[in-house]
Amino acid sequence: MNQVLLPTRRMGYAVDHENRSHLETTGKSPSEVLKAFKDSFPGFNIGADPLGAVDVLDQASQGSCQGHSLAQIFSICFFLATGRRQKFSRAAGYYLSQRYDGIRGDSGSTLSGGQKVATIHGMCLESDWKYPSSYNPNEPANVPYLYKLKVTRPMQTVKDVTDWIDSGLPVQTGFAWNNSCSREVVDAWQPGGGGHSTCFWQRAKSGNVKNINSWGNDWNGDGVHEWTESSIAKALAHSWTVLIGYAPDEMSFPDQEPLT
Repeated sequence: MNQVLLPTRRMGYAVDHENRSHLETTGKSPSEVLKAFKDSFPGFNIGADPLGAVDVLDQASQGSCQGHSLAQIFSICFFLATGRRQKFSRAAGYYLSQRYDGIRGDSGSTLSGGQKVATIHGMCLESDWKYPSSYNPNEPANVPYLYKLKVTRPMQTVKDVTDWIDSGLPVQTGFAWNNSCSREVVDAWQPGGGGHSTCFWQRAKSGNVKNINSWGNDWNGDGVHEWTESSIAKALAHSWTVLIGYAPDEMSFPDQEPLT
């Protein structure tokens, strides 16, 4: 497989602060989510192109990959529910997660912290809290946190992941990132390296799972590569790995309307 060169960008999944006992399972199963959306939103599209629904983001020099992937998760869920594009705040995803984690300084955040932001605190739009060019956790005044994702569950097996993906739903990732990950197709994941968070969504034509990174479009040509199911299984067996599925429900967004 072709090697994809690592750019001069940070990772930032704070493995040492991750608390798996704080991860929650709430809401529906993938099949229940899918049925609800087919019933409530006739235009619900589980075959959408990820790059047509969500921007490939660039965290640049900050260790904010978890905040970026959480913002992508919100954008995907909003698109699935409404058919509309919306940009969610990468800064809120990062800095608010750090507050739940008790982390100070630009040293990353956890998926459990991000889960609390998504389900309890709520997210805002990118226009309400813009991503700064350098680390700055100062929150703007009067930010409206109107968006929540009420359906979330940790993934324990490859089948958990593929059931979620095949229902059209995104999965936030946290794992060890190293040279085995820096390929167009990750087919032989190996432990080691730093912690990084990305976003699984949809399948490629090959049947592999698409992974949306946060290192910009110049990484691998479009910011996306593929993972085989066997590599996902190997990653799940590693103590660092946390994979969390998210989905919206009918009351997640204040401006959600059924598609016509």
